[in-house]
Amino acid sequence: MTQAAHAVLTEAVADWASDSCGENPVIHDLAGWSKVLELMPTAMFIRDARHRWVLVNRMGCEYFGIHPDEVIGRSDSELFPPDQAARFAAGDDAVLRSHEVVETEETVTDLQGRVRTLLTRKTCVELDGTPHVLASVTDITELRESEAHVRWLACHDALTGLSNRTALFSRLDAAIARAAGGGGKAALFYLDLDGFKRVNDTYGHLAGDELLVQFGTRLRNLVAPGDTVARIGGDEFALLVEDGGDLDIEAVAEKILVLASMPFDVPANTAFIGTSVGVVPIDADAVAAGEMARKADSALYEAKRARNRHVIYTNELDNALAHRRKVEIALRQALRTGEGLDCYYQPLVRASDGKVIGFEALARWRHAELGAVPPVQFIGVAEETGLIGALGEWILRTACMRLAPMGDMFVAVNVSAVQLRDDRFAAMVLNALAESGLPPHRLELEITETAIVNADSTTVRLLKNLRRDGVRISLDDFGTGYSSLTLLKDLDVDKVKIDRSFVQMAPFADDSAAIVRAVSNLGAALGLCVVAEGVETEQQRAFLREAGCDELQGYLFSAAVPQEGIDRVLGFFPANEPVYSAG
Repeated sequence: MTQAAHAVLTEAVADWASDSCGENPVIHDLAGWSKVLELMPTAMFIRDARHRWVLVNRMGCEYFGIHPDEVIGRSDSELFPPDQAARFAAGDDAVLRSHEVVETEETVTDLQGRVRTLLTRKTCVELDGTPHVLASVTDITELRESEAHVRWLACHDALTGLSNRTALFSRLDAAIARAAGGGGKAALFYLDLDGFKRVNDTYGHLAGDELLVQFGTRLRNLVAPGDTVARIGGDEFALLVEDGGDLDIEAVAEKILVLASMPFDVPANTAFIGTSVGVVPIDADAVAAGEMARKADSALYEAKRARNRHVIYTNELDNALAHRRKVEIALRQALRTGEGLDCYYQPLVRASDGKVIGFEALARWRHAELGAVPPVQFIGVAEETGLIGALGEWILRTACMRLAPMGDMFVAVNVSAVQLRDDRFAAMVLNALAESGLPPHRLELEITETAIVNADSTTVRLLKNLRRDGVRISLDDFGTGYSSLTLLKDLDVDKVKIDRSFVQMAPFADDSAAIVRAVSNLGAALGLCVVAEGVETEQQRAFLREAGCDELQGYLFSAAVPQEGIDRVLGFFPANEPVYSAG
């Protein structure tokens, strides 16, 4: 039925009912009314003052799952459960007493056992001289379910079913208020999954979603029903744990780390991740939810620097974070202007004759206010903030330009895992070589073993392509990771650098000496150049030469020097002749 036709019929019903002899609308012709009500698109029925059904239209039969023959003449108490019949009767009685239009909404169970939400509009009419109830009923079950779902989504995560940030902050405010009133301890845990991106990239987003759901379930099972588990970001979760007694924050954090380390069954595969956890206790001194969340996030930020661990918030963390932010701002400015940035060079010597054959380029930075900022600090900030791409490119271009005219000297440049994930990295390297005129075989890209272990197939393919273009690949800190031999098998490299921790102990510790000899023998068998870094004494130098290392690097030969110090370094080594190209 069209909306216009519906309006006409509705008006007709109203007009018919308005032809009354008394206070209430009067029904003169029940059979005629029955025909009209049959055309109405809503359920309609008439009941008498004893709650017996007098008339019901086709839509009413469909709504209640009944047939007219089953209900006409029968009362609600014969058709519906007692509590439901009582509610219907009370509604009818209210209309009959007040003679007013009454609109109600209630959830009922029809004769077929279906739970429905009905919007009922009732009015009093006269039939055969006695008051009756005329009702129209609209099924709003789907509407209310949709509204309930919207309300649910407002405070829940659609994927995991956990609470969302809005619900978390609401409960966090309540926990803070309870703590202020002496209501017991609580703690807010912020979690970030380590290695989740690798799962997405390797197995696909469906696997990633399944992992998130499983991890959320593990967290839910870890805490009490009254505690809050929330997903607050892509791979970020939060726990609000409350305990009227003694809350062991350390124990909860360790359990979270264990849960994350267990394997996850994703479609057709098994995935492994870790997690970093930041915690802030909530006590009588706690302030607003936003401030507690910021503190938990600060602790999480610190935990992520080493990964797979937990950190509990202290005021010192805020100081450290403020300093890192200051470093970030200053570094951004330095990368724009070049002020304070410098490229230093540390020589690598051939173990057999002591001749300098190349230099490793190292970033240095001195700031007017911060002073000399340690590389481990500003490079870490650069990696965390995305500035490492610009910093790495500056170092690479500067080093290539400086070493290009120096004969056969090679230059080694460190590359971070963040840079390797940049689609533009390979093109940037080749452009730097072309602009400087440095032949590709004189450039070595030093990549840590850990960066390669965590790399995806795209990164491995990128390195192989660069090597085919002539660039040499060096595996730095070799032996400190957990897949060294696999790396040598799967990735074509030209050089391995034995970590300084083995080099410095080799003359005195049998285990370190055995590792150095084993790596040297392995390198020789695979045709790889083996470099020992961190050489500081003649005793170490003698041992490393005897062990079969090809190249040596360390303070015994020279610390890293600015570009104007390169000639001075070369002058210390008589085996070196002038290396600059003419012109």
